[in-house]
Amino acid sequence: MSSSDENCERNSSTRLRTFRLTQNLVWSLQSEARSRAVSVNALVSAILLKFIGWDRFADRFRFVALTSDLLQVMLASVSDEEIAKAADTIGTHVAAEGIKFWPTESRLDGFVTYLNNRCRYAGYGKMSYETEGKQHILTIEHGLGSKWSIFLHHVIDNVFRNLGITARFDLSETEITAQFRG
Repeated sequence: MSSSDENCERNSSTRLRTFRLTQNLVWSLQSEARSRAVSVNALVSAILLKFIGWDRFADRFRFVALTSDLLQVMLASVSDEEIAKAADTIGTHVAAEGIKFWPTESRLDGFVTYLNNRCRYAGYGKMSYETEGKQHILTIEHGLGSKWSIFLHHVIDNVFRNLGITARFDLSETEITAQFRG
């Protein structure tokens, strides 16, 4: 969870709500909460946060779930140039459209929210985003190999260019970092 999400949850007042659930659902929630060592309330809150932050939009974009193993096999069969070309298309069209669904003060904030949700809920990796004055550092750690880094680089760079941002990228087998002024 990013620090902004944590602050939002900490600063939000809570409200008591009552819902009717089947006994089988209650048992499943209790079992899952025990296995995660959290309360049922915390588990249900996490489930609802995921729905609000991701699931309600994922259907609109026709997302499909893939295992990381399958994605890596698919990426391995494609050249770096073909990955870059596909990512350029995605970055120019799909990601730019996607940020419209997350209402924020700026298009950059919208994209960062969009990307954070893709990382958190769609398996892109673990994202951190830091700002110090006008300097921004966006990092995504992943375990999907260098071709995934190439893909992310091209998607993010295309969206940034669409936003008028020039970034410096560092790529590795397990991480991508973008530094820019905003």
